[in-house]
Amino acid sequence: MYLAKVIGKVVSVVKHPAYQNRTLLLIQPLSLKSELVRTPTIAVDYVGAGEGDTVIVGAGPGVAQEVFGVEDAPMRELVMGIVDRFDVTPLEEKK
Repeated sequence: MYLAKVIGKVVSVVKHPAYQNRTLLLIQPLSLKSELVRTPTIAVDYVGAGEGDTVIVGAGPGVAQEVFGVEDAPMRELVMGIVDRFDVTPLEEKK
């Protein structure tokens, strides 16, 4: 799992049946300092996230089947939650 920022929506006229009634979002992973990192990717939305939202993304083979019961889905990244806020304590303050 990781945090990401929704930076857009993906529109597709023809979809795999597993994507029916689901929105495809363009997301970009975030560092714990809320900085955009890595290359954007596409994720299947399960929570109604929108552009600009910070989201929790589950990734990996079998996530869709395990979490949502979707059989034979060609999905790797799933938006599983919308984050209201997150706080990170700097290492020097933890001592």
